[in-house]
Amino acid sequence: MMFLIKTAFWLTILLLLIPDGQQNNQIYGTAEAAMKDLAAFCDRNPETCVNGKNVFAMLVQKAEFGARTVMDYVEGRTETADIMQSMPEAPGTMPLQPAIWDLGESQDTLNTEDRETAWGG
Repeated sequence: MMFLIKTAFWLTILLLLIPDGQQNNQIYGTAEAAMKDLAAFCDRNPETCVNGKNVFAMLVQKAEFGARTVMDYVEGRTETADIMQSMPEAPGTMPLQPAIWDLGESQDTLNTEDRETAWGG
């Protein structure tokens, strides 16, 4: 019995939310006007569109570089490190330094107590 009451309630709510013919025309008209407005945005604001295209191009380049870096790391290649070394540095940034583990050098920071075997009990 409760199931029928719940079903009737939700069907009533659904019927109230379905638009009629006049509301459909109003919704379609509003959507059409919004699409026309979006299509003419670059005609009204050409500088904004040019800047947006430049920003998008820069983001695409960064994404490509990031994907290439990940793929090189996964495949064990080091071309990305060579590319990074050849990239021009931005003003006010530190120069790119290879990581210590890339050089194959050891820091050897353990003392003799650190090298002893731990007591096992």
